[in-house]
Amino acid sequence: MIITMYCRIRSEYGPGKLSGLTEEEDSMKRKKLYGIFMIAAIAVFLFAAGRILQVYLNYRESQKVYEQMEEFTQKTENQDLSPEGGPGKTPEEVAEQGFLQVDFDKLGEINPDVIAWIEIPGLKISYPVVQGRDNDYYLHHLITGENHKSGSIFMDFHNQKDLSDRNSIIYGHNMKDGSMFGTLDQYQSQVLYQNYPCFYIYVPGYIYEYQIFSCYEAPTDHPAYTYDFPASEDYEVFLETLQRSAAYDTGMTVTKEDQVVTLSTCVNTRRDYRYLVHGKLKQKIKMEE
Repeated sequence: MIITMYCRIRSEYGPGKLSGLTEEEDSMKRKKLYGIFMIAAIAVFLFAAGRILQVYLNYRESQKVYEQMEEFTQKTENQDLSPEGGPGKTPEEVAEQGFLQVDFDKLGEINPDVIAWIEIPGLKISYPVVQGRDNDYYLHHLITGENHKSGSIFMDFHNQKDLSDRNSIIYGHNMKDGSMFGTLDQYQSQVLYQNYPCFYIYVPGYIYEYQIFSCYEAPTDHPAYTYDFPASEDYEVFLETLQRSAAYDTGMTVTKEDQVVTLSTCVNTRRDYRYLVHGKLKQKIKMEE
């Protein structure tokens, strides 16, 4: 817009265009017009700077809230762990990598909708998980209840909060500053997957370890969002679809005995697509008091 205005001034009042005026009048006229141009340019700059500042403060507000939530977690390596079925890392191996102690009582005082805490070590993702009465509220509200575009990490309201469903779905925004699930699509890199093949969900008294078996982009009507399977055959077809959709071969197999967690976030270049990461329950680890 500013460039167009400048070009118009140049074409209309450039050299030889202000004929009939004295040299002094011509000079004053030009100064006035270029002054208007500079005022407009400064106004546009200030507007843009204001917008950038507003975006920054918006992101900072969200970061501050979730930094406060992290005060209710503690990374520790000194606690007894007991595996409950399924092959996976030994408790000693889990303890060596470090795990979280989450104060769910304190989080529940802030918001009784808190049902879990998710940690994805390869992406530095670590957030409380909430579950609302629908899938809209936490798209636009922080864990503390403020209306905010960052929203929260939340579980599909159709799912059981104890992660007992065959497919539990967890959503998070793909924020441009990398917060929430803003880095989830980095699992497009097979190298990242090879280095960090698991994510963890903490619930009171337990750590659920999930082995990633499929990552890909898909339209919003993809079967990945299925949560109800009337027959075992339906679930088997579902699992085959997830594996067939994978962007690369993880080498992992999944069967009808497995329970799956689906992580979902937006694809910023395509409004009707989502990036999906699927993990199967590898082991359930009891945290001793």
